[in-house]
Amino acid sequence: MVPTLLLIDALNLIRRIHAAIPSKDSQADASQQVDGALSATLSSVQRAIKECNPSHILIVFDGDPPTWRHQLLPGYKAQRKPMPMVLRQRLVEFNNAFRQMGLMTFRRNGIEADDVIGAITHKAIAANINTVILSTDKAYRQLLHSPRVIQRDHFQKANFDSASVSSEYGIPPEKLLDYWGIAGVGDISGVEGVGKKGASELLNRYGSLKAIFKPEVENEEKVKGALKKVLAQREQAELSVRLATLQYDVELGLSLKDLRYRPEENKASRINQPA
Repeated sequence: MVPTLLLIDALNLIRRIHAAIPSKDSQADASQQVDGALSATLSSVQRAIKECNPSHILIVFDGDPPTWRHQLLPGYKAQRKPMPMVLRQRLVEFNNAFRQMGLMTFRRNGIEADDVIGAITHKAIAANINTVILSTDKAYRQLLHSPRVIQRDHFQKANFDSASVSSEYGIPPEKLLDYWGIAGVGDISGVEGVGKKGASELLNRYGSLKAIFKPEVENEEKVKGALKKVLAQREQAELSVRLATLQYDVELGLSLKDLRYRPEENKASRINQPA
């Protein structure tokens, strides 16, 4: 039987759930909102385990910045809404609760969860292990080039694969990084003045950013529209590709054995814990 690895983007799940719980401005109410988020998050993880039936699980938290992306772009994520302080201060409770469920968690300062999940997924693909990435972050779509990998939107109960990418973007997963280099993704801006339609049309015409930047294309008689803008902003496009690329060579010190999920053993250990 082929193992199935469930990789959970912790903050993607926690922050989405936390934001959905009504809250007032008082400190006491903010703390109750976190209480509700903790309970709902644990229920969501249990539901994900039931739905995905994994043999191995890892829950990954973002490490504190700066990361290598901040070195390339100092203003990286500067426009993102900060995490509420009361939630940040209590993230350790989420981590401890996951551990009490018998689940392995991972966090290392200077490394985003995206890169950890990207690196582990890359190794899982090489080992022919089925992988489910639980996150709504579109950056993971680049990993869907393998039939062994799916991305699951826990909230919509929807799975995404290679065919989903082709339907959503009009290009295969292998071209997504070049697409994002032009159109941008998430916190990463692309080429100014070129949107999704222009990006997909250029890539379907030329095949890749590398091909677009060949001298013979730059010397075409009628360089205009989206092509002209991309050629004029080559440095930005190439930077955006680098920023969007998940890192595969992150050394994490984890083995598949570490991530084994043994529900019966975990249940027994929780029963035997002192009150």
